Amino acid sequence: MNRYALKRLLAWMEARGFPRFTIFRPENFAWLTGGGDNTVVVGEWIAWLEITEGKVVLHTSRIEANRLVEEEVPEVDEVVSYPWYRMPDVEGPSDIDHDLTPLRLVLSPDERERFRRLGRDVAVAVGEAMRVAEPHWTERDLAGAVAEEVLSRGVQPVVLLVAGEERIFKYRHPLPKDHPLGRLCMAVICGRRHGLVADLTRLRSWSHPEAAQLYSAVLEVEAAALGATRPGMRLGEVVSAIREAYRRIGRPEAFDEHHQGGLAGYRPREIVATPGEDTPLQVGMAVAWNPSLPGAKVEDTFLLTEHGLESLTVDPAWPMVKVEGRARPGLLCT
Repeated sequence: MNRYALKRLLAWMEARGFPRFTIFRPENFAWLTGGGDNTVVVGEWIAWLEITEGKVVLHTSRIEANRLVEEEVPEVDEVVSYPWYRMPDVEGPSDIDHDLTPLRLVLSPDERERFRRLGRDVAVAVGEAMRVAEPHWTERDLAGAVAEEVLSRGVQPVVLLVAGEERIFKYRHPLPKDHPLGRLCMAVICGRRHGLVADLTRLRSWSHPEAAQLYSAVLEVEAAALGATRPGMRLGEVVSAIREAYRRIGRPEAFDEHHQGGLAGYRPREIVATPGEDTPLQVGMAVAWNPSLPGAKVEDTFLLTEHGLESLTVDPAWPMVKVEGRARPGLLCT
């Protein structure tokens, strides 16, 4: 059980006069239990938590009760199970009606360490797949290789996008298709383990004539985002820095063509950063910016620490470049 999360939730309940609260949503279930999973089908819960001042009660079917207690939530105070054909309707305040996102944003020390391990594994997994890819592979071949690498590390790909040379210039969210990679490819993943989600993008070029210039441009935009990501800054202020950076590189239209990222954590984006978004950045929050152009994108997950930004998604074998004094993933070139 995540005692840090439980303490925050109980204080939140007390402030609102809720003697009892129910947790359904998978992101909140994982947050409160320290990484437990209440799904079988992605996004559909098969269990919920009843929270009172002195007790955390797990409710589920008899199909799932033993497995959940042994493998997902061993520290609950009580388990109530039901026949699979007679699950009760649950009344009262719950996270269906109340948004708990603000409570999740500042990560505890334990969560930060879990995030570090996840980020390293996701980055290495994607790197392994990208390094063995060949121009004649299809996008689905590369997606399969990425999925194999992350799943073997216990990571669930909740978003997996791949584009080859033909589609990387056309689509920002390219679901993998049966097209060859050609001279340029991109792999994008949001990988989840123990509830937390690490986001990253990697590109590989086989002597594509435009790849280096385009990638250098998105790194310049990202540098503006990372430079503005400091405690006390509002998300909307970072967005303003990103928009200005697109203007500086001569591509102002690109700002409107794709969202630019935001706060990370128990969803690929806990809060998408939009113009005017007033959420202040704090130490312990995670961010993932993803500036893009047709043909290029850069993305990593960072932790905001007392000493600055710490990249969580580092692959030691991936080529790196310096951008305004910060090590960033380069374009993998052949």
